[in-house]
Amino acid sequence: MVTRSRADYGLDAPGFVKTCLRGGIALLALALVLIVVGNTLLAHASLLVVVIVNIIVILALINACWMIPTALLMFRSSFVGKFRLRDRLLDNLHLRGDEKVLDVGCGHGLLLIGAAKRLPHGRAVGIDLWSSADQSDNCPAATLANAEAEGVADRVEVIDGDMRHMPFEDAAFDAVVASLSIHNISNREERRRAIQEIVRVLKPQGQVALLDIAHTRQYAQDLAACGMRNVHVSGLSFQIYPPVRIVTATKG
Repeated sequence: MVTRSRADYGLDAPGFVKTCLRGGIALLALALVLIVVGNTLLAHASLLVVVIVNIIVILALINACWMIPTALLMFRSSFVGKFRLRDRLLDNLHLRGDEKVLDVGCGHGLLLIGAAKRLPHGRAVGIDLWSSADQSDNCPAATLANAEAEGVADRVEVIDGDMRHMPFEDAAFDAVVASLSIHNISNREERRRAIQEIVRVLKPQGQVALLDIAHTRQYAQDLAACGMRNVHVSGLSFQIYPPVRIVTATKG
């Protein structure tokens, strides 16, 4: 059992972020070394060697100049930006406080626990397959520890499960949310299946809010095809990097 005094919602895409940061620093160091010692080392080298070394320096600098900023932007996204966007998404649901809300691909519980705080007389349920590739230290115990630290453990539940085949009855939830989870399904038809499941478990007049970095237009199309109304895709938000859109809809 994980216990903690403060909630920890983890670093998103930890492998990619760490690779970018370490790789960028290494490439920058390589370029600087070649620049600093290049004049001495290449004083008697052939023109071909000089050209090759200069190309290496240029390529190293170009790659370092995108890798390091990308890593830093994603760090900021994980520890600042996603909290601001979470609050915006949940505020726009206008929850009364007695609803039942589902977080699809809940991870460490960013939306799940944020929703639970708005549900003093309701319940927030999260479902996930707990992939550590998408979020560091991703497991049910970590999510429940966050709920405990945030003071909402009594109204939070987490379930192991696949969003394409959710173990819930029809019309079980007043609202369904998801953050950076559906795009992890690589197959187009399987993503459509996940959207269909979201609509299935949603009550009439229930609300959907799906935040993602990709495929948001597809989500909107699939929601509309399932009979959802007021389907809307937001503009890009740069609070999270890569930038995201939020798809919202209401079940007719």
